[in-house]
Amino acid sequence: MPWVRRRYRGNKVWVEVDEAQAPVLDARGLGRMRYKPEDDRTYTIKHSEVSEIEAAHVTSIPVVKSELEDAADADAAAAKADGVADTAPSEPASAPKRTRKKAAPKAPPTPPPAGTISNADAASDGPGDDVPALAGLAVHAYTDGASLGNPGPSGAGVVLLFREHRKEAAIYLGVTTNNVAELTAVLEALRLVKKRDLPVRVHSDSSYAIGVLDGSYRPKKNRELIESIHAEMKGFANLRFVKVEAHVGIEWNERADALAGQAAKAKRSFTTTT
Repeated sequence: MPWVRRRYRGNKVWVEVDEAQAPVLDARGLGRMRYKPEDDRTYTIKHSEVSEIEAAHVTSIPVVKSELEDAADADAAAAKADGVADTAPSEPASAPKRTRKKAAPKAPPTPPPAGTISNADAASDGPGDDVPALAGLAVHAYTDGASLGNPGPSGAGVVLLFREHRKEAAIYLGVTTNNVAELTAVLEALRLVKKRDLPVRVHSDSSYAIGVLDGSYRPKKNRELIESIHAEMKGFANLRFVKVEAHVGIEWNERADALAGQAAKAKRSFTTTT
């Protein structure tokens, strides 16, 4: 299938299309994109977030023809040279082609204030959709906590994504509760972010952690830890929390969970950067 230039969230990317120039979609209704035509790495995208760019700039990645197709083209050229008409009837010259009018682009939604929960983010950044971080529009942090016994040996897991970069952290917390582990994972994620002028989205499957941070839950415990997180939040220009479902196959949420479990079981901390 060919790849053509399209616009995705303000960025020009390469999108896989069919012969009718429509995006090729998988069983989930998601298409595929690349940042560079020669890059083998592909990422899933939502068709609704892809738009055409100016006609003067539309290009496509050439598709290599097979030997049979080249032979067929050569035969057709030879037939025309000999004065042999094509077998397929041509369209009458008097029948102009209809052109579809492009719909006016919709204005982007106004983002909610920093430190709020966004269901829209949860929908666009859902299972298997890893593009927003890689598109360079925001820093995405996936966090999770684990406690073996509650209370028991505990760990916090963080996956930080920005463009093609990824940092993972597994932090051993000693003996504590699962709620403390969940909150500590959020705190550690915020501390790992260096580009605080960029939009930052923190994903967590903990209703408790998000609830006490957005004010919908009134905390009875862990107030000092919660205050530390609130103090850290003030340093961000555009920060939001996204509630995700636990153990439903969301790639980076599952990875954060695994990191938290590793730290709790091994009783040690470690970080990796790729």
